[in-house]
Amino acid sequence: MTTTGTKTAAKAPAKAKAPAKTAEAKKTAEPKAPKEPNVPSYREADNFADALKSARSLAKDNGELKSALQLITHLAWKTPGGKVGWVDGTTPAVVEYAADLAIAEGTPIPEALEAALVVAEKAAASEKPQKDAVSVLAKIVRSHA
Repeated sequence: MTTTGTKTAAKAPAKAKAPAKTAEAKKTAEPKAPKEPNVPSYREADNFADALKSARSLAKDNGELKSALQLITHLAWKTPGGKVGWVDGTTPAVVEYAADLAIAEGTPIPEALEAALVVAEKAAASEKPQKDAVSVLAKIVRSHA
């Protein structure tokens, strides 16, 4: 008579459990920052690119307007919840112009864009086509949320 036996695999040693979080550890943990809703950058706003292109084409002989629009172009990469910050390769003139307008790193993007728009509106005030183009751009930027 033959018996069939089954071999049993050796059990692996039990893994040690991680210590449970204590109530004190839970209290001191940093709260998670709320997620910003999926808001697109200003550049992604409807008609932004066309309005910016129109305003820039009319600013050829207006240095102040050109500078303001160049700053707006750089700031528009951010979302309304962002803050001003410069990356390597940012045009130095843009950073200097922002400093001239008292727009420092860390300034909320809506505040920085508003300062640049006010300058653009004042710079374009003398010529109707420029004024109209900047007005359209300003309306798009100000309504973006």
